[in-house]
Amino acid sequence: MQYIKDSISIITPNYNYSNFIGQTIESVIFQDNKNVEHIIVDDGSNDNSVEVIRIYQANYPQIIKLIQQKNQGQTPAINAGLRLASGDILGWINSDDYYSDNILSEVEEVFNDNPEIDIVYGNFNVVDIDGKYIYTKRHFKFSFIESCFLGFGNTLTSNCIFWRKRLIEKTGLLNENLKCNMDGEYFSRLTQNANIYFLDKSIANFRQQEVSLAGRNNPQWKEIVKYEINLEKVNSYNRLKIAKLVPYKFGKHLRYYFIAKRFLKKLIRLDYYKIYKSKQRYNSKYIASK
Repeated sequence: MQYIKDSISIITPNYNYSNFIGQTIESVIFQDNKNVEHIIVDDGSNDNSVEVIRIYQANYPQIIKLIQQKNQGQTPAINAGLRLASGDILGWINSDDYYSDNILSEVEEVFNDNPEIDIVYGNFNVVDIDGKYIYTKRHFKFSFIESCFLGFGNTLTSNCIFWRKRLIEKTGLLNENLKCNMDGEYFSRLTQNANIYFLDKSIANFRQQEVSLAGRNNPQWKEIVKYEINLEKVNSYNRLKIAKLVPYKFGKHLRYYFIAKRFLKKLIRLDYYKIYKSKQRYNSKYIASK
């Protein structure tokens, strides 16, 4: 496949999110950076998602590519999009989330100015079901060993990470046997020995919902989540040099050290206070008025 240097390919898996997918698409097409393609993989939706997507595609055919497939799950949908991506820079955002205004040009600028950089990631905003801002979740400078113990889904977030397509040649695609932690497991492979840049800005907006669609349809969801996260931690730790000397069952106690370290860093940075005040403002503005 021909790559387009320094262009961005955004992958969006969609299943029955017709009420949100429009905002996701608009957050891509209305960026100030037009050197972008948006590949949307509809995973057999039975609502009017495809109709909504096609309306945008008709108006922005140079940006939006629609792939339709029978329902196979989120992970195969993401992989289908990654296989067709033509951009040199890849990103993935789910169909109920959306990007911050004009953020893609800043991400592209980091890559352009730093050819050695493999991955750029940042923070995200938490919004309610209606897209109203609640608070900002800030990350820290990335540490692979810390992520091995805390979970890569806690130190990185799928809707605010971008990577060079060249990394796929080394890491491959997402593991389609995983149901819920496909992102954490993938990032555990993607980030190892990679050059990573932390952009301390809110890249995307995460829509807070009580339970995901997948969780609602699977009564064993919590057990699956626990199993897959533990599998990611064990496998990523076993790739460290220290694993040859200290097996995971002993090394895992380092997790408490990293938890305490992160807790103190958040205290110093006033994260808990800022989130508390932000939630208070949200509650007084929106909840109290209902």
